[in-house]
Amino acid sequence: MRCVLCLAWTRPFNLLCKRCYDDLPLVFQTQMIHGLPVYSFYLYEEIEMLLKSKYKTLGSRILSLLSQRAREYFCAHYTFKSSPLYALPIDDHVKRGYSHTAIIARTFCKRELKNHCKAVYAKLMAKSTVTYAGTSYQFRQQHKKDFVFKGDPNLNYFLVDDVLTTGSTMQEAIKTVIDSGARVIFALVLAKT
Repeated sequence: MRCVLCLAWTRPFNLLCKRCYDDLPLVFQTQMIHGLPVYSFYLYEEIEMLLKSKYKTLGSRILSLLSQRAREYFCAHYTFKSSPLYALPIDDHVKRGYSHTAIIARTFCKRELKNHCKAVYAKLMAKSTVTYAGTSYQFRQQHKKDFVFKGDPNLNYFLVDDVLTTGSTMQEAIKTVIDSGARVIFALVLAKT
């Protein structure tokens, strides 16, 4: 099998060679939305090709690799003050055989973090089927996702999404969960534009 970035030969079933995996450009940033920290790990422009793989069958494995690298960084730099936290993927509808936000949440709650967080699925779903890819901030404000939270309001959550662009999806998701009485500790996204 060949590395999807440099085309070097790699182990069977590995999508990235060790060099490309180790060279993934982590740029940890924090942005505040509704008074909550939203952590991002990559710049969208630097891993755009990899992120766009979410539209392909192979995308689930690439998103898992990106999430794994982000988890390794996060684990080394974040101290859990309240455990367990529940990873809440935003609108984890299954499309093309998998949900990209569910893959990120599942990968984040593995290995070194498995005692601190657990992923919960299909608890924050959008009633609207509108997609925001390539749309303006004005369009996003006019066409809300209209989220419904079906989780336990007595738990502590962190929200999970793939990309933070204008922040409108994250704002709406945070507001929906908080309005239900649940506590959101932070949110994380793989990349930020």
